[in-house]
Amino acid sequence: MQFPTIDKAQYSKRLKRTFFAICIYMLIVALAVSTLLIALIGANQGDNFWLNVAGVIIAALGLALIYKKVKGHPYLKDIIYVRGLKAQMNRIYRRQRQLKTAAEQGDVKAMSILDFSYAASEFVYKLDDNTLTLEELAQAQQQLQSWSKKHNVDSFPEYDQSWLSDY
Repeated sequence: MQFPTIDKAQYSKRLKRTFFAICIYMLIVALAVSTLLIALIGANQGDNFWLNVAGVIIAALGLALIYKKVKGHPYLKDIIYVRGLKAQMNRIYRRQRQLKTAAEQGDVKAMSILDFSYAASEFVYKLDDNTLTLEELAQAQQQLQSWSKKHNVDSFPEYDQSWLSDY
């Protein structure tokens, strides 16, 4: 399986800038909206917790609208791709126990899903400089290879995310 070539330094720089921009946006908009709501309808001697919550919700909704508009921008291409890959890995992780059981019994689709998950994990871990878990990942990949040899599976079919519904 092939993953796109992503410049690690550029990805890291853009991810940090994007995260920082989101934090600043949320801080400014949530505080401004909360302050405005408290000034307009807040209690002078009371609890304005729900008005503060409303400010955060309005800021989050605004952020969702901004995201919808800019998600196709080339600056965010790698960030959006890795985010989607991590979401796919998370869906696989939630079914990992069933997948490992099926793979151990020779299910080729389960092996293919696990192979994709391990390859994607290695790609993302290296991109994020998460080298602490690479050894554990290598052990899982070796176990998958031993299952494939045991069941005479030479290669795995191309991963299809619709297969996850079977587990």
